[in-house]
Amino acid sequence: MEKRESETVEFKKTTNELKEGVISLASMLNKSGTGTVYFGIKNDGSVYGLEIGQHTTSDIARAIKDHLKPSVVPTIELLTENEKQIVAVRAQGEDTPYSAYGRYYVRSDDEDLIMTNAQLESFFTGKSYDYSKWEKETTDYGIDDVDEELLIRYVNQGYECGRIGFLYRDVRTTLSKLELLNSDRLNNAGYYLFSNRKPLLLKLATYPTDERVSFSDLRQFRGNIFECIDEAVKYVTNNIRWRAEIRGMERVETPEIPVAAFREIIVNSFAHMKVNLSSYNEIYITPTRVHIYNPGSLVPGTDPELFSNGTQGSMIRNPLIATVLYYNKTIDAFGTGFERVFRLCGKDSYRYRNNQFGFTFEFIRSKESINDPINDSINDPTGGGLTDNESSVLKLLGRDQRYSKSDLAKKTGKSTATIQRIIRKLTDKGLIKRIGSNKAGYWTML
Repeated sequence: MEKRESETVEFKKTTNELKEGVISLASMLNKSGTGTVYFGIKNDGSVYGLEIGQHTTSDIARAIKDHLKPSVVPTIELLTENEKQIVAVRAQGEDTPYSAYGRYYVRSDDEDLIMTNAQLESFFTGKSYDYSKWEKETTDYGIDDVDEELLIRYVNQGYECGRIGFLYRDVRTTLSKLELLNSDRLNNAGYYLFSNRKPLLLKLATYPTDERVSFSDLRQFRGNIFECIDEAVKYVTNNIRWRAEIRGMERVETPEIPVAAFREIIVNSFAHMKVNLSSYNEIYITPTRVHIYNPGSLVPGTDPELFSNGTQGSMIRNPLIATVLYYNKTIDAFGTGFERVFRLCGKDSYRYRNNQFGFTFEFIRSKESINDPINDSINDPTGGGLTDNESSVLKLLGRDQRYSKSDLAKKTGKSTATIQRIIRKLTDKGLIKRIGSNKAGYWTML
């Protein structure tokens, strides 16, 4: 153990100084990119010792998680010195500047000094807002860690829309063509796009009130970028309200928020996110808003309104990931996403926030849609010729055309054999058609 405080070492007598310890950790990260705080050591370096309780280390971890931003993952160790127990908290990070309890500090010898405006401006102006170097870094994962079915489906989609000029051959060849492989190892972009190891965390919640005191639905989903995008779009689709109208002889359903608008923001949130071990994307829905957050702020001084009106060019945070998403039309066109969202939604139907912690976009739900009951039925194009089971399956396929028969069985609570009969009837009626193989294809609505 170090014997004196320095620009990378801080002593705290007890955990009563936990707040000061978190501040010291932030200031050391800003100065040196690393730092260690010892609890149970006096300022002069002599051992005082701690009484370690059941929640001692978890309280320290929670304080760091809640009050040190951007998030870091500390190493917390219990040590014995002179037969007394102490706690060592170590952290590393390059995502400067770090704040503690909403303020910015920098280390000077053994002191934590509040940053001046000039120092803070220097941190932000000197910071790289392009993650392309990170995208190309080699991981420990190889082609055996790739979801091959997803990759095949991706190439087929890109080929059909004319943005990919080759057919699928094998995992190694395909990833090499997409620049996602370094020798036999995935780079970060390849890992987060196509890995079968579920590398990303997506938090989803629905609250009955805006105060978010209790939830009516709360879940965590893990997957790669494509899986998280699909899950997020399905979650919002299934938890907003749909208005049903009779137009002539047809029943037409309209969502309270255009699907193309919230899908665009969801895709954007994964294309521009900053990935680290403690980060996650988040979606929650309350009676008045749909909240979409990603850990990756826009470049300071930029504004989505400027992107949409052409005043400012698009700035892509993860250019390799964004390019791969473009090839299969997950991203329709570069630099036009916000313009489409703003065109689809009224001026007062959205708001957004951008800070050092990430980017938040919120769709404001109208009072009319809040007071309307949820109408979750499907338009019957046969004029009443569908059974309830057929309507349920058709509705599910309308929301996600990549559902397998086993997926449909789980969603409806029916057996796979029953689903197979329903699929055959819907196909015979000319309502759906299978594109591609059973393994890698998808359904299209006719």
